[in-house]
Amino acid sequence: MSQTVCITGAARGLGLGYTEHYLQAGWQVLAVARKAKEKDSLKKLSQKFGARLELVDADVTQQATLQPLQKRWETESLDLLINNAGVLLDQHMEFQKFPLDTMRTSFEVNVIAPMAITQMALPALQKTKKPVVVMMSSLMASITDNASGGYYAYRSSKTALNMVTRSLSVDCPWLIAVALHPGWVQTDMGGSNAPTSVEESISGLTRVIANLRADDSGQFRNFKGQTLPW
Repeated sequence: MSQTVCITGAARGLGLGYTEHYLQAGWQVLAVARKAKEKDSLKKLSQKFGARLELVDADVTQQATLQPLQKRWETESLDLLINNAGVLLDQHMEFQKFPLDTMRTSFEVNVIAPMAITQMALPALQKTKKPVVVMMSSLMASITDNASGGYYAYRSSKTALNMVTRSLSVDCPWLIAVALHPGWVQTDMGGSNAPTSVEESISGLTRVIANLRADDSGQFRNFKGQTLPW
């Protein structure tokens, strides 16, 4: 019986990379994205992999659009949840002029949405032998590593996500919850000058995920498997 993974933000970048990887590895994939069924990237994969790819039209910040997932997870199982959807809205913004709505939106997408989806998924995750929850974080979430300042909304929201991951690992010891840093990747968010390709990052990330053990839960790792400073 094939394993099942749910990936948010699945239509592009790392989310699309994850989707392609797990389809090629024989998994059943739930690909979550806004207007997922209209995305050419996902439609091409659907034509190639057929029923093993299920496209879920949903906005991760709108819980009502996620109800179909919640309903199915009441009876079906889920092996791996990858909370990948995220935003970086505050490049080159000065503190004195920082719009607080940017902070609110960043927390809504980067923290509250992953929490809501994970809450929904818990019944399904409990039905598997090795349930894993991956929160896509960033080295920019590291307080220890922050020597350049700025990025108030992105940094603080990802730091909060790390704390959610840590608490989840303590409160739900039956699952493995980790925060992963993909590297500086050539995506719309990372830009074309980033040193790491999507393929290289996904290769490393999926290797880390595959090798996770119970005592790795609550950790903050990069795509090479190295532990990062909080």
